[in-house]
Amino acid sequence: MSVNLEKIVNNFIDINDFEYDRKFSRVARLHKYWSRKPWFIIGEYVKKYSNNGETVLDPFCGSGTIGLEAILSGRHFVGYDLNPFATFLAENSLNTDYDENSANNDLNILQEEVSKKIMDLYYVGDDKYILYTILGHKNSQKYNAVIADGLFKNKTKTVLEEKNLNPKIRFSKDLEYPDKKFPKKFYKDRFSYKGVSRVSDMFTKRNLLSLALLYDVIQRSKLANKDLFLLAFTNTLLHVSKLKAENVRPLSVNNFWIPDDFIEENVWWRFLDRLNNVRLAKEALAERSKINDSNGLGRHKIYNKSSLKMKEVKNGSVDYLITDPPYGDTIQYSELSYIWNCWLGKDFRIEEEVIINPVREKGFSEYQNQLKSFIAEAKRVLKKDGYFTLAFQNKDLNIWITVAELIRDRGMTLEDIFSYSTLGSPYNKSWSKFSPKSDFYVTFKNTRGKINSKNKGVHPEEIARDIVDYLGDNNGALFNLNKAYDLFVAVVLSKIFEGYTIYACEKLNVEKVIGLFQQIIESNYGNIQKRLFQNI
Repeated sequence: MSVNLEKIVNNFIDINDFEYDRKFSRVARLHKYWSRKPWFIIGEYVKKYSNNGETVLDPFCGSGTIGLEAILSGRHFVGYDLNPFATFLAENSLNTDYDENSANNDLNILQEEVSKKIMDLYYVGDDKYILYTILGHKNSQKYNAVIADGLFKNKTKTVLEEKNLNPKIRFSKDLEYPDKKFPKKFYKDRFSYKGVSRVSDMFTKRNLLSLALLYDVIQRSKLANKDLFLLAFTNTLLHVSKLKAENVRPLSVNNFWIPDDFIEENVWWRFLDRLNNVRLAKEALAERSKINDSNGLGRHKIYNKSSLKMKEVKNGSVDYLITDPPYGDTIQYSELSYIWNCWLGKDFRIEEEVIINPVREKGFSEYQNQLKSFIAEAKRVLKKDGYFTLAFQNKDLNIWITVAELIRDRGMTLEDIFSYSTLGSPYNKSWSKFSPKSDFYVTFKNTRGKINSKNKGVHPEEIARDIVDYLGDNNGALFNLNKAYDLFVAVVLSKIFEGYTIYACEKLNVEKVIGLFQQIIESNYGNIQKRLFQNI
């Protein structure tokens, strides 16, 4: 095997070894969003592959992490995202201005106009208010509510009567809220069988009224920091919906799943909690911008458009392209953002979404064609000898191979491959044995390199055997099975850029690759040697 396995293994980095100021990670708490990459790693890549004053492009900008690191490093940034909520969040993430006194004044306006109206809906007497009630039909607790005093202290578990659990609610005729139906073609539908067909059905009547009252005041009041309060509002929505239980956070499994023991949470108190997160994030962002302002902050422009035709970007005008494209069918962005976009009155042009979604008749071939269009655009806008970093991970090997072959065939060469363990303990990292445990940062150079003969081929078994042999000779115990798939992917990518075809890879996923490793170890090593691989 010509691939340098020692180099690949050495490029597997434990993210916990990085030193960084943790308070600046608060920016990620502006709002829930998917696939965020650690800011301090993104920052290193931006500085490594671009220079001050140059242009950085992210065609799938999501929450804006890449854009923020670019402008803080004195680069100019261009971002695209088809999701209206993503561009709203990205614009706010890149807005480094924050005035605490101004935010306090706005909060005072909300408190005067709406806090009492909302809190009265949760009042149970004796200066006690509902923190949350348990309304799901499978409540196994000896209580059905948690209450607290007006200062959010002295919390008590208790049993409330039906009139407090389900009070009579009346809506004013001029009070608006989204009553839009969920699309019939919803790929990850785990809610319609529970009688939820509209956005409004996701909330109890008490919480829907509370949200409508709060949203109405945010929209019509002359707030100096309106977007800041809208961020806190949208980040409140799912927490006060039927998607939450005492031990279940909304979207913890990346779909709208309603637990049988869902709770109804106090909207005003949850809003204040989310607002505090937003303000802490903004404080950290303002501090970072002051630190970086000595070199001047870069300009930015974000488009709520498809990245398959970036008409606003001229040929060869981008110095560095770094992005995290959609993962296939793993994260359904349009579906998961549906409630946020409906409350904000924004439409998602789902027909242009780069996704695998069988119910919308978007399969692998459609996804492949869209990726092909994206990579052609990336090639067009990137300057000669410019760099393109793919910050990506996928449990489907065929998607990895497709992406790599498309980039190779566009005349780019492989510069380097690094793998970073994911930060913290995300939900899928703990519950799914067969999910990727790290993120790849694969960098390519926009230059016509010599592509070796494509007639060469290699089977997955050969790759796995070479890896096992290397690990056996170099203390396999230092490598665990959770990383086996990631190492396999890194070798596959390297082989593709050497001109190899990977045979029989169509149905290879994390579980099957791990099984392949286990089979080779069992067949070729004695009991004593197997101890080297006891962690794999």
